[in-house]
Amino acid sequence: MAYTTKELLQIAFGTGRVPNAGGRPGKGDKPSRKTGTPKAARGSAQSSNYGSRTASRDVSDDEADDDASIASDEGWMTYDLGDMKSSNDNGAEDEAAGSAISDWEAQLNDALDSLAEKRGVSREKVLASVVRILSHVHAGDGFEGNSLTCLEALRKCVRTAKSTLEAQLAIRGVSLWFISFGVDADPEDYNSVSDQLKAIALDREGRTAAVRAVAVGAVGMANFVAGADHNDAAQLMDEVVHKLILEPALVSGEVKEDAAVVRQALETYGFLMTVVIDGDAGLADQLFETAFEAHIRALGADDINVRLAAAQNFALVHSSLARENSDFDNPHGNTTSQERIQSPAFEFERQEELVATLRMLSHQSSKKQGRRHMLVQRSMMRDILRTIEIGETPNFKFLFNKKTIRFDDWTRIVRLHTFKSVLGDGLPAHFAENPMLQDVFQSDSVIGAKEDSDDEDGRVVVDPSSAKAKARTINLQKRRKDAYAAKHQMDDGY
Repeated sequence: MAYTTKELLQIAFGTGRVPNAGGRPGKGDKPSRKTGTPKAARGSAQSSNYGSRTASRDVSDDEADDDASIASDEGWMTYDLGDMKSSNDNGAEDEAAGSAISDWEAQLNDALDSLAEKRGVSREKVLASVVRILSHVHAGDGFEGNSLTCLEALRKCVRTAKSTLEAQLAIRGVSLWFISFGVDADPEDYNSVSDQLKAIALDREGRTAAVRAVAVGAVGMANFVAGADHNDAAQLMDEVVHKLILEPALVSGEVKEDAAVVRQALETYGFLMTVVIDGDAGLADQLFETAFEAHIRALGADDINVRLAAAQNFALVHSSLARENSDFDNPHGNTTSQERIQSPAFEFERQEELVATLRMLSHQSSKKQGRRHMLVQRSMMRDILRTIEIGETPNFKFLFNKKTIRFDDWTRIVRLHTFKSVLGDGLPAHFAENPMLQDVFQSDSVIGAKEDSDDEDGRVVVDPSSAKAKARTINLQKRRKDAYAAKHQMDDGY
């Protein structure tokens, strides 16, 4: 069966959508390379009494259903995970996906053997299969003996790729490799991969923006999983992501770079910032002070994805540093919202300018951007304003496999956003099987059976295969039909 480029991307990315112009792309007790403590501590929802946790409204069906808008971009956790849908729209593909899970080791071995194919189109198909398998299965336990063979095959495809699609798929495969095997990666292997990905990310002349964007995300994932420590993450953020990508791209309020690359750079910066904050809050403060101007300029970009990515980083840094200061000054956290407004635990040096900009964006409307884009922007900017002004953070739940995981601080939201952008609809499988993800998000954050969690406050994020997701889809379709019928009935009355 011949696949189109669009079909290959849908099968591989498993999100039911094609990336925009830029492309979007373990062991539980092992000490963390970031902090010297178990990964559960690094990836946990840090205990804090700074700021009440906002009981945010559920995402409306209307807001999360436009495939052309950021509202349906499955990577944007706060607004979209409730609409996780599979790209498999017919029974044959569903059957193939199920088969890929049942005998994945044999299929992965066959795929690696086939990567020696000389024809580029053949390699694209094989890489799509590799990405699909690695995103839906935690291969760390059953494929360890062949893990380096897998990595080298993917890296070779990155080097010799003859098309943008092949390079995207190969780099995506490298990201997935680190999610399954990276905890035990040899430092030399990590350094070699990191150098290769950084060279691609910075190659403005020889690589397309789509490939560069995926490479920026991949080097961030590799560092998060296998880098030396939080200082290593800080160096990558400052010397590569900020100084070589963001700073040159954001000049006088204009984006001098493909928007997809800038968006990915901002998201990678935030993802690695969660590591630095856990390791050294003072260093995080210094780093962001140097990148503050680039983020302010990003808020003025024409591309809504760039604006949202920058705004999310402001919320992440402010909430994390405020929590650090609050825990130090008031270990019992006995403060009210009004007291936090009058005597905030942390403020940016240019906080008044930032708040004014965010408030303007929270009311902005533009016919050029479209109504749904503006709905998402206004909603997110209001969430971020509440974080910066009174310490409140979004609050939502991820439901899967009769379990519920709560995400109610920006560190966890940013990390979930990044893992979802790589894993697609394979995220629930990795939550269930991958010890690294379980440590990053902490098993004690699981509330229990989802039937018991329906009374909990917060946005609800559901597994697409669940009865709740299917009922939501049926209900949405009925509402659309009713609205359509009512509209035409009115038109017939004139």
